[in-house]
Amino acid sequence: MENTNKLRSLHLSFDLDGTLINSLPLMQASWGSVCRKYGLKIGWSQFKMQIGLPFVEICKNLGVEDLSEDLHRDYFNFNLENIEKIEAMPGLDVLLDWLLDNNIEWSIITSKPRVTALPILAKFSLSPLVALFCDDTQKGKPNIDPANLLKLKIQNGKEIYYIGDSIVDHIFSVNAGFKFIHFTPEVEEDYNLSASNSSSGLVLNPYLKVKSLSDIPNIL
Repeated sequence: MENTNKLRSLHLSFDLDGTLINSLPLMQASWGSVCRKYGLKIGWSQFKMQIGLPFVEICKNLGVEDLSEDLHRDYFNFNLENIEKIEAMPGLDVLLDWLLDNNIEWSIITSKPRVTALPILAKFSLSPLVALFCDDTQKGKPNIDPANLLKLKIQNGKEIYYIGDSIVDHIFSVNAGFKFIHFTPEVEEDYNLSASNSSSGLVLNPYLKVKSLSDIPNIL
């Protein structure tokens, strides 16, 4: 009973891309498509480093802000037309069953726009209490606007964890005052979250780490 009450006092919030779903192959194909169309010489590795930020911020950081509206339209249209390329991350079914069986509140905070995210939620039968998209707030992750909106939509007093795969997700959780769980299904991490890594210029809070979504019930 004590553990059940503890679980019900939690709210788990998830990133979408790279956390609940494996959309990286589709992202790479989508970016390649717009680069060919507009003659851009910006490689996938450069784009990948920006994942987690709102798309307009990605365009700004990559020096193509003037094309952001056209790139946004064509990139996400390609996403919608090829949604079958997206797969569930390991352990998603186990995680969803555990959340339901234990009556645990959960949400999704993603940098995807609503128009492309909703079909993905439907495809994988994702029914969070709250789903927040990049068009729901003026500023997206790592800004705290999505966190503040989430807090308005859930019960007061919940202990909130944010689960994500990127450095943007971790900085967002630090800014929001959420506890962080780093989802890292790949053997080699794309970034170093070590607090001893002074080159980042950040002092990051302690965090948990899982390689499969099915591991989350074992650490909470």
